[in-house]
Amino acid sequence: MKYFFIIVLGVVLVGGLLFLSLLQVAEKEFVVLTQFGKPSRTIVTSGPHFKRPGFLETVNRIDRRINIFSTQPIQLMLGDKNPIVLTCYVCWRVSKPLLFFQSLVNSAIAIQKLGDMINSQLGNVLGNFILTDIINTDSDKVKISVIEEQILKNANARTVEKYGIEVVQIGMRKISYPVIVTKAVYNRMRSEREKEAMKYRAEGMEAAAKIKAKADREVSDILARAYKQSQILKGEGDRKALKIYSKAYSENLDFYEFTKSMEVYKDILKKDTTFISSTDSDLFRYLNNPEGTKE
Repeated sequence: MKYFFIIVLGVVLVGGLLFLSLLQVAEKEFVVLTQFGKPSRTIVTSGPHFKRPGFLETVNRIDRRINIFSTQPIQLMLGDKNPIVLTCYVCWRVSKPLLFFQSLVNSAIAIQKLGDMINSQLGNVLGNFILTDIINTDSDKVKISVIEEQILKNANARTVEKYGIEVVQIGMRKISYPVIVTKAVYNRMRSEREKEAMKYRAEGMEAAAKIKAKADREVSDILARAYKQSQILKGEGDRKALKIYSKAYSENLDFYEFTKSMEVYKDILKKDTTFISSTDSDLFRYLNNPEGTKE
């Protein structure tokens, strides 16, 4: 009986030791084992593993997935002395878990170090570029991708060997002007738009003047043709009238002379008109003698 309890106790102790020694590593993580604070072993493959039981080895889990964070906004000076405010996003992952653990310990410290480093690299790289390389209506002249590649290359040259971190991607998340220059930029943009508007107005007035001149020319041509036609018609009418007068004159000379004299009387003998002439004048022969003959 005594031996049975000893065997059971031994089995329980062995089982407990095995349980405390079993370590499950997930696909998303690295594990660094430390013994009394000092790294003893690094596990980079997922699945079950064994370690020293209890306090003899401590498990430190490190996320192996790609992490992303945004840097703090920073005001920088470009090569043309224009200030801008930038915020970047940074994608990174642990490439050397042991070095990462020894130099940074955890992700919070890594983000702080990376943020400071990226902002420092921004200041160094942006000094070689001007404002139109970053903000431009012509997409072919924008060099943001070149800037991002240079910062990425410079960052990896330090982070991989110093911290065991690989920077996967860096991108500009937000670009803006400092508050002190925003108003000046707005005024300049407004001036440029007003200049553009004046140009369009001048072109519109020029086009309107051309249209009006063309319309006036067409009106003059129409009036000239109409006047010409009217004179032709008037001449034709006068010709026919003269022909009728001539015919009438030849058929009844006395009646023609009488009607013409009446028209002359109507024209010269108006209201409040004083006319002095000899009574022997042919003009008044019908006034002196209804037959129109001289006595």
